[in-house]
Amino acid sequence: MLLSLRLLLIAPLLVCLSVQTAMAGTEPLFSLSASLRLFWGLLIVLGVLLIVYALVKKKLSFLSGGSGKSVITIVEMRHLMPKKSVCLIKVRDQEFLIGLGNDQINLIAAIHPAPPDTIKPPDTNDFATALTVAASTGNP
Repeated sequence: MLLSLRLLLIAPLLVCLSVQTAMAGTEPLFSLSASLRLFWGLLIVLGVLLIVYALVKKKLSFLSGGSGKSVITIVEMRHLMPKKSVCLIKVRDQEFLIGLGNDQINLIAAIHPAPPDTIKPPDTNDFATALTVAASTGNP
């Protein structure tokens, strides 16, 4: 795209210079009117390119869901076979595991957030005490 943009910006300059060299006997090489025509032509081409760029960007952002914070996010996706995958999505702080097939989407499970860990580490720095507390609670 950068190459085509350069060509679009350089092409009017080359055309203007070739016209001026053909009429070398009648006008100076860089006249004020030819330079102004070239400048306005470049501004018009640049304006059209910016308008097209803005329209394409707006159209693509509409298709991709916008740039704002989305309510639905894809946490992880795993492909199992061709055209079959499992996807973990998050919708308003709740996670869902869904299966994606050729022509269908199936809800496999709604995953609820796990409660916070209720086991507190002992307040001592002694390894023997920590080991006996862990053995008494059944934690490996």
